[in-house]
Amino acid sequence: MSQPFEIRTRSRVPGPSMWRLIVVAMLFVGVVLVVMVVAILSIVVTHDTTVAGILFLVMVAVSLVCFLLLSWMSKQMKREFAAGYTTSRMGYPNLEQVDESTGLVVRAAGEPLLSRQVRRDRVLAYKATRAGSRES
Repeated sequence: MSQPFEIRTRSRVPGPSMWRLIVVAMLFVGVVLVVMVVAILSIVVTHDTTVAGILFLVMVAVSLVCFLLLSWMSKQMKREFAAGYTTSRMGYPNLEQVDESTGLVVRAAGEPLLSRQVRRDRVLAYKATRAGSRES
């Protein structure tokens, strides 16, 4: 591990974390792109707009779900910011970064952003201390 850090946790606001909502929304964006490519290829290859029309409806439905997820993420982000932390791994160095699954404060406010490996090491160290305390 790179540097010792203070192991502490904090309670999170209810609901899925902002980070998890971002990840799920990005997966839906990927699905929209794949469906769009398949729709275009089906038109080019078969010249049949029926399949493309169905795929277009699927794309609209998935886009709507993606929009709803992103608006939910925006609300969750505001709730996290109001509580003084973030679950985002991509920014907001002025806020504490909290691991969404354990509640561990992995980065203190003002500390530089963490690499993926440092973040993973800190979470694993915390889980190891929890496992060690249960065995005692």
